Amino acid sequence: MLAQSHRIFSIALVEFGLIATDSFLTHPASNIALLLATGIGASLPDIDQHNSKVSRKSPINFSMFLRHRGITHSLLGWIIFAVILYFLMNLLIPLKPIQLRPFVLPNIWGSLWLGLVIGYFLHLVEDSFSKQGVQWLAPFYKKKGRPLLYYKVGGPFEKFLAMIAYIAVIIMTIYWVWLMIYPMPRA
Repeated sequence: MLAQSHRIFSIALVEFGLIATDSFLTHPASNIALLLATGIGASLPDIDQHNSKVSRKSPINFSMFLRHRGITHSLLGWIIFAVILYFLMNLLIPLKPIQLRPFVLPNIWGSLWLGLVIGYFLHLVEDSFSKQGVQWLAPFYKKKGRPLLYYKVGGPFEKFLAMIAYIAVIIMTIYWVWLMIYPMPRA
């Protein structure tokens, strides 16, 4: 998928999950941070491709020493990213909610971490269905062949999926804004 498709599709999946679990209105600020971070995280695995948006904005050219769809597109790369990001973010601010009696502020810092990690993972899942696929167990095991169901990057099916994701995000956003304005009575 292209970066824009990764972002919108990942945001749509996470927003659907928030609405389906009825947790969107509990801490709207944290959930908006989660959605924004998911969009950013969905672009991060392509930092190893020299012409990707995230690679062009990076001060380090990772494509010089990382092969595209190599370690950054594997389960090991995702785990390394999640763990390093967790420890770096904990060095800056511990990932705990701030408590002020009688209020508990939402854990936006934790939402940012979770969004980046979920976005990264969803990127891998989405790329699994591309023609090139993803080697989930690289560098330990390299699968051969392509997925049973696949799409062409930048092709018409990807554009169709992105359009559906855009429409879904718009509808879901209208829904949760509606719920914020006109809350449903609790039983």
